[in-house]
Parts: sequence; C-alpha cells; structure tokens
Amino acid sequence: MTAKTQLETSNTDNSPATLTPRQRALFSDILQSFLSDGFETFTIDGATKKFHCSKSTIYSLGRSRDEVIRRILISFFREVTRRTDLALRNYKSPKSALENYFHAIGNALEPASAAFMRDLAKEAVAREIYDTNTKAATRKIADLIEKGIATGDFNTENPDFIAALIATGLEQIQQGVFSELIDAHQAYRQFGTLLLHGLTGN
Repeated sequence: MTAKTQLETSNTDNSPATLTPRQRALFSDILQSFLSDGFETFTIDGATKKFHCSKSTIYSLGRSRDEVIRRILISFFREVTRRTDLALRNYKSPKSALENYFHAIGNALEPASAAFMRDLAKEAVAREIYDTNTKAATRKIADLIEKGIATGDFNTENPDFIAALIATGLEQIQQGVFSELIDAHQAYRQFGTLLLHGLTGN
C-alpha cells in the first residue's frame, strides 16, 4: 500500500481512534517525542524503555519500527491536512485563501523541531509520506492560482512557470534545503508572503 493510499484511507486504518486508552496514550507520547527529538534513533527496544511499556503494546501500533513511524506520521499529516483544508473554507478571494493556507501550514508545523523536519527529509518511510502531502499541497495552491487568474486577483504572463516555481519551492522546503537558514514552519509562511506580496510587501 502506498503512502498516498494510506493517507486517503479512513481513520480506522491509521489514526489512534481504534486504539485502547493505553495505546492512544502511547501513540500520543511517541508523536510528541518525534516532534521534539526526531525519530532517526527510534527503535522498538528503545521505545519500551523510554515509554515504560511492553513490546506487544508497541507492536499494536505497527509490526515493525518503520510501520510504527509510518502510522504516527500519517496521523500527524492527516491533522496538518485537516487544519490547512479548514483554511480554504468560505474564503473571500483566492488571494485570501492562499494567505490563510500558507499561514495554516506554518501553524501546523510550528511544533515540529529541526530534528523532526530533518528526519522527514532523510528517512525513506517519512519522505514518502511527506512527499505525498507536499504534492497534494502543490495541487491545491496551483488550483487557487488558476482561480485567481480567472477572477483577476492574480496577474501572470506564464501560469505554468509560476506553478513549476511553487512546486520547486515547496519541494526544496520539504527536502530541508533551507534548514540551516530558516525553520520549516517559517519558510512556508515567508514563501507564501513572497508569492503573494513580492519583496515590496504590497
């Protein structure tokens, strides 16, 4: 099953909704640990010691290290998607929708540490999920730009170039290209500001 398929499945597959109270608490603790410290060094044995639980409890979240990571990250990005999609409801214009969208991305990723974002870019299981999320975001942004051009909110001589530029920018933020310069949540916000207002801030 691909990351895209998993991200689109119902909450019963990957969210904490189907877990016992103890499993949900462990799920939340692991997610918070990932957000604070990353997950490069995460192991089943290490998790049992850190979270004072049995291996069987850990394995209730996934049959292997990578499956546990995958499930945690899919749940995290589902919440990111929920929050960013809310920003696109009942907007006054495509411009205001884009402003809300980039701001929502920044807010959703603000709890994520540099270590977490680094591991998203490095770990294969995480890259797959993050890449799926980024491509979905790119499609939504491109759609808003098309609507904005149609309504006269945006003016560009080459929409395809702008769409390609946005896709490249989002991909490079995802890959951690600018991680030594700026935190990811700030990068998304500033990228949105640059896209909508340019360097003049008008």
